[in-house]
Amino acid sequence: ENYYPEASSGDSTDVGKYSFEAEDGEALSELRREEDEEEEEAWRERRAEEEEAHVRNIRERKEGQERGRIAWLMSFPNSGTSFTSLLIRHVSNTTTATNYGKEGFPGEDGKSVPVDGRSPAGPYWLYPPPIKREEGTQKEGKQPHSDAKLGKSNKHGIPPASASVFTKTHCGGRCAFCPPSRYLETSASFLKACLSGSRMVPAPEVAEAATEENKSSSPRYEKKYVSYHPALVERAVHLIRDPYDNLVSRFHHEQKEHRKKNHIKWMTRYSNDVPGFKRWCADEDALFAEEERSTDWKARGFSADLMRYLEGVPCHAEFFRYVQWHVMAVRSVEILEIPALYVHYEDYSHDLERSAQGMLDFLNLPWAVGAGLPRFDSDKDYSGYFTQEERASAGDLMRRLASANDDDAEKLLERYWTAKLDYGKLRAQTGNIK
Repeated sequence: ENYYPEASSGDSTDVGKYSFEAEDGEALSELRREEDEEEEEAWRERRAEEEEAHVRNIRERKEGQERGRIAWLMSFPNSGTSFTSLLIRHVSNTTTATNYGKEGFPGEDGKSVPVDGRSPAGPYWLYPPPIKREEGTQKEGKQPHSDAKLGKSNKHGIPPASASVFTKTHCGGRCAFCPPSRYLETSASFLKACLSGSRMVPAPEVAEAATEENKSSSPRYEKKYVSYHPALVERAVHLIRDPYDNLVSRFHHEQKEHRKKNHIKWMTRYSNDVPGFKRWCADEDALFAEEERSTDWKARGFSADLMRYLEGVPCHAEFFRYVQWHVMAVRSVEILEIPALYVHYEDYSHDLERSAQGMLDFLNLPWAVGAGLPRFDSDKDYSGYFTQEERASAGDLMRRLASANDDDAEKLLERYWTAKLDYGKLRAQTGNIK
């Protein structure tokens, strides 16, 4: 941006409180830097005020409210969410829950069954427990239930009243193959997404205004979008996966979804291998390049030269979303003032029992008598999807993104960009590193 009018050599240019010779380039540069810093500081102050107002609002809403039993399983998609939820069900022999009612079995009346009857907006049991007809209460915990009748499943019991209910949430900013306008988040929008999900209801109960797209999602049920009260959440498990593996896993998930829909053209263009993944990355990088260049990154709290570090990193928007997600997850826990347990998915391959016991202790759940560990597949190798040079560039990008936003998040993620690189491979791939 041209802050000052151009002047011919030797002319004196008046810029308000400053007056200098136009040929003095160093003075001009210094003034511009000062103005940039003042503008950035003013923006940061406004942002801090907005954040403080948001935090006050959340905490005021929680004040005086009875604390719920929800323990979030906060995870960026495809970071080991399903296995982690399975792990806790397996070793505790209790059911888990989810923000997304479609994932769980419906109750006897065809509706998603809420964990807390005072909150029909969720979250919902994955396997609804049976009901004591004579008392109208759940077998354990004795929480009041809504008009949704509980299911008949005896596969898992419900956690004891003293324990937390392990509940899946993916929060926001997690779309794949999408432009910045869809994935850039604020603390407020991200936390709202953490508290949001959907419930399933029998199709006849859906209003006539429901979209045809929703109507075609299931032959029997319809989806309604909902959001629950933050006071329901008492703690959080924050799951973290190696970003390179996480991104490849997201690509494989896209493969599975398009295969379900029989999208032949998509599957032909993006084969389920390294070349297909690289083409998928290259297409996203090219498709949204113009919107990325026109995005005011500085207004979002990032350095004005962010584009320099995005360029040359394959699937750079995926890496951006990954870091933003974890930064926002840390902030959400701080806003809610709840305890958090940070779990790295890679640790499962080293000591799955220790990881499981740590989560059980945090949830105040006992290890079920006779329960063993489920099989964990640790044989997947995605090392060939990124070159050493690409890993170095992506690591630098992630480090800059995390360090600009949150020190705690940076500490959680730094193991992934400080990992020892194979400089022999790097030298062979670049040809110019000595």
